[in-house]
Amino acid sequence: MSKFDLIKNQKPASFLREVGIRLETFMLLVNKITQHIEKKHEKNPLKKRGKKSSICLEDMLLLTLYYLRHYMTFVQLGKDFGISESYTCKIFHRMTTILVNVLDMKSRNELMNSDLEAIIIDVTEQPIERPKKGQKAYYSGKKNNIPLKFS
Repeated sequence: MSKFDLIKNQKPASFLREVGIRLETFMLLVNKITQHIEKKHEKNPLKKRGKKSSICLEDMLLLTLYYLRHYMTFVQLGKDFGISESYTCKIFHRMTTILVNVLDMKSRNELMNSDLEAIIIDVTEQPIERPKKGQKAYYSGKKNNIPLKFS
């Protein structure tokens, strides 16, 4: 059973929190990627040959979004999806290239550094929960959302 089959039946808020995008957006991306791959195969029919992947397209996109959302290592992602570290890296780089083409971006760096809140949510700057009592240690006096600095 694929990882996507296990996750797609979760609550929408849980799916959003785990993957970084809504299920509807995820399925829209899957459809766009499928169309993009079919166009590539029509253009060059010899690309259809070869060994078929052991992981489905939904899991490939899920793997890519997990990496962009959680910054996991390829070793950990490989264990989670039941594939090798090198194959995980290969899938990630292939899917980021396809995402750049599907989303009409200039380069992979734009995908990593852009503010695509509807597509990929960055986890580096998220507000933290502070205790109601004794929050003096967490409060700097500033009114902006500033991440904690650990020294």
